[in-house]
Amino acid sequence: MASSPPTPSKCTFLDLPVELRLEIYAHAILNCRHMTIGTAKIVGAPADIVHRLYGLGRSPYPGIPRNHEPVVDTQYAPALLSAVADMTVDATVEPPESAFPNTRSAFHALSLVNKQISNEIHRHFSIPTQRGTSLWVQYPSGLHILHTTTPQLLRQSRSVHLAGSYTPRHYCPSRVARLGVRHAPPQENLQGKLVPDSEKQLEQLVRSCLGRDPTHSVDLIELRIYYSGENSYSTVWGDDESPVVVALRNIDRGEIDIEVWRGQKGTGVRLCAKRSPEGEKKRVVSTVWRKLEEGGRGQPENGSWIVDERWPEWVPMDDIAKVADVMASTYTSTDA
Repeated sequence: MASSPPTPSKCTFLDLPVELRLEIYAHAILNCRHMTIGTAKIVGAPADIVHRLYGLGRSPYPGIPRNHEPVVDTQYAPALLSAVADMTVDATVEPPESAFPNTRSAFHALSLVNKQISNEIHRHFSIPTQRGTSLWVQYPSGLHILHTTTPQLLRQSRSVHLAGSYTPRHYCPSRVARLGVRHAPPQENLQGKLVPDSEKQLEQLVRSCLGRDPTHSVDLIELRIYYSGENSYSTVWGDDESPVVVALRNIDRGEIDIEVWRGQKGTGVRLCAKRSPEGEKKRVVSTVWRKLEEGGRGQPENGSWIVDERWPEWVPMDDIAKVADVMASTYTSTDA
């Protein structure tokens, strides 16, 4: 006689009052104020690096720099954002059995328990006061990891901060073109022969948070992007794939503050976009220009501007006006 399948045991967790379950969700998920997404470079002997990447059936994470692996740190980790101070991991340290466990969140795990718990979590974290995480994302590799592996982190985030450097793939400034100078440096080799569409990924992120019909209740998006090169200023505005252009194109309304830092070796742009109050259809864009000093004696290293020394605390938007401006302008548009 065939044995009957075992009767599923009742989930005693669901016997708890819903108020208590919501408190447990908040404790399990919002256990950190900051999360940082980026990549770490694997260092060590070539044989150890190969084993860490390919041993036991593993394969490199596609679309990030060679000999790197993704990292989602449950704290603010500036080394993951920096262009001058790489985070590293020892190749001799055996990786966990499961692939990239640090890219799995408690939100994702609890959502898979059953339909009722999933619905309760999603409703609970649609309430603005329940979102307390600031998400720090390295551009472009960290954005690729967020897009492909951890998009659920946006549901528990109150702010998203992207930091990194931009190298154009197709754009060439007119001045450089006239001089016949090769503009774009060689592109970095990426794992898996996959070149992520960073423009599309950033577009989807901005639209989902501050677009016309947002799906995430994020209060603020901040970009801090460095454009390397003496002729980089025209790339900021002239390249359709420039992160600043992509962000401005997809923010529907709100307060947008832009700081443009111009230097001899590169240009830094900080864009800070804040959600409009409910019912307000106004879009206000304010821009200031400042001088970027780097690379000289006693000056910060080229590209170190990417990481704001005031992070991880938010820089209030009103504080921008307190710094002496080289030039400032404001543009306001209102929907009909």
